[in-house]
Amino acid sequence: MQISVTFRQIEPSEALKNYVTDRLGKFKRYLEGPVEAHVVLGLEKFRHLADVTIDNNGRIIKGKEENTDMYAAIDLVMDKIAMQLKKFRDKQRGPKGDRTARSVAAVAVEAEEFPTLPAVRRKRVEVTPLLVDDAVEMMQTGGEDLVVFTNVANGGLSILYRRQDGSFVLVEPDLH
Repeated sequence: MQISVTFRQIEPSEALKNYVTDRLGKFKRYLEGPVEAHVVLGLEKFRHLADVTIDNNGRIIKGKEENTDMYAAIDLVMDKIAMQLKKFRDKQRGPKGDRTARSVAAVAVEAEEFPTLPAVRRKRVEVTPLLVDDAVEMMQTGGEDLVVFTNVANGGLSILYRRQDGSFVLVEPDLH
C-alpha cells in the first residue's frame, strides 16, 4: 500500500503521519492488488480536516471529516472508509437472504486455492457404477438434481442432471 500524507495550513508531524499509516494499514486485508492512498490533513480556522482518497485498481473510496481535534477527525474519516469497505464486501457476497452457498470461512479457503478466479465451490463426489435407469430413479427418490456415475452399459463417466423444467439431461463426456 502506497500512502502519501499532505499537510495544509498545519505543521507537518511525524506522529500524525504514523497514526494515519497505522490506521490505513488495517484496511490492507480488505483491498486487493495495488493500492494508493492519499491523505490530506488541514486546518481551517478552528476546524481540523481529514480527507482520505483510496484508489484500489480503479475503485475509488473517499471520505472527508472535520472536528476540533485532528486525531478525532482522522478516526471519524477512517470509520467512514471502513463502512464503505464493509458495504462493498457485503455486496460482493450477495444478497442478505442468500446464505446457502457460501460461508465466510469457505470463501476465504476458496480464495486461497484459486487466487485469480472468483469464489468456486468445491464438492467431492463418489463415482459409483450405475445404469442410466438406476440413476434416474435415484434422482427421483433422493431429490438430487445432479448425479455423477460410471455408466455400466459403456464403462464411461456420465453426468445426469435435472433441468428447471423437470426434464433430465444425460452428459457423456468424451475423455481423451
